[in-house]
Amino acid sequence: MSTLPTSYGALVRELGRRAAAIRQPVNGVFELTERCSLSCRMCYVRHPARDLARQAKELSASEWVALARDAVDNGMVFVLLTGGEVFLRRDFFEIYTPLTRLGLIITLFTNATLITDAIAQRLAEAPPSLTQITLYGATAATYEALTGHAGGYARCCAGIQALLKHRVPLELKTTITRQNVAELEAMRQMARNWGLSFTGAWLLMPRRDGHASDVDDCRLSVQDCVRLEASERGRAEEWVETALRDSSAKNDSNFNCQAGKSAFVIESSGEMNPCLSLSQPSARPRDIGFRAAWESVQRFADNAPPLDPACLACDARSYCQRCPGWSFMETGTLTDVVPYLCDIARMRKERYQGIPHSAANP
Repeated sequence: MSTLPTSYGALVRELGRRAAAIRQPVNGVFELTERCSLSCRMCYVRHPARDLARQAKELSASEWVALARDAVDNGMVFVLLTGGEVFLRRDFFEIYTPLTRLGLIITLFTNATLITDAIAQRLAEAPPSLTQITLYGATAATYEALTGHAGGYARCCAGIQALLKHRVPLELKTTITRQNVAELEAMRQMARNWGLSFTGAWLLMPRRDGHASDVDDCRLSVQDCVRLEASERGRAEEWVETALRDSSAKNDSNFNCQAGKSAFVIESSGEMNPCLSLSQPSARPRDIGFRAAWESVQRFADNAPPLDPACLACDARSYCQRCPGWSFMETGTLTDVVPYLCDIARMRKERYQGIPHSAANP
């Protein structure tokens, strides 16, 4: 057996690759709620905190714990707990604490606005492997304009401080939009001041439920996406490495990631799907069992229609992040091209093709 990598990120990727080869569901995402304490203009899943009808459809704490046990029995090692905002659930620790006893590597996604000193202290008793907090601006004005939540910036910062005080593993990230991009460096400096790592993402999807959102107004221009990407050494080097590879080696499978191969999502009302961007095949593990649901998700990924001919013929395909989830969110199909991603891919190709690896970071 080949030696495993020693860096954490490379190790996780290699474990995912090996798990996919034997169809082990090693990576799970539990979306505990679609409700959120914020109302971010660009968010793909955003329902009011007091949406009682949606809350009534959420799995109970005992159901989540039972699913986790079944998933572990079938090979799950990593689990992400996400929302919405997970701390809207008053029974959060009735889910979280039993999961910490299953030997899982747990990651939490939160906006931190609901994290109090008491919550941070309780997390510290059995800390997750990582807590990722999304920061939406470096000033209250920007944060609150983007999230629609007065006082949210102060509450987010207080939540971060509480987690730091109790030494809960933590890193910061942001969703970069036209509205907050001018504060990107200031947010990065905030992270440095706290001694935390910081990342940013800027590829925004429409709302999953089909409702209108401000995603088009919030998305960065194609030029700004690639410029920002090139300014981050790690991401720039990844695309240069892509440029150095023979594009003919690119997988022709529509699902070219681990979704439906070693990764799955269970949404708040109990449906299992390949990823957060897809609402198919909506298998229900609480009804048919985890193994049968996982097999249904695998079949869905395996039987997905082939790539659009325009994608197969595109000479920038190696630089493109289109996937069935992106197509589904943008077009309602699993295959259609996504023009925004096409334009980004072509600009990446123009920028990175033929650039020496050492020149990745201008």
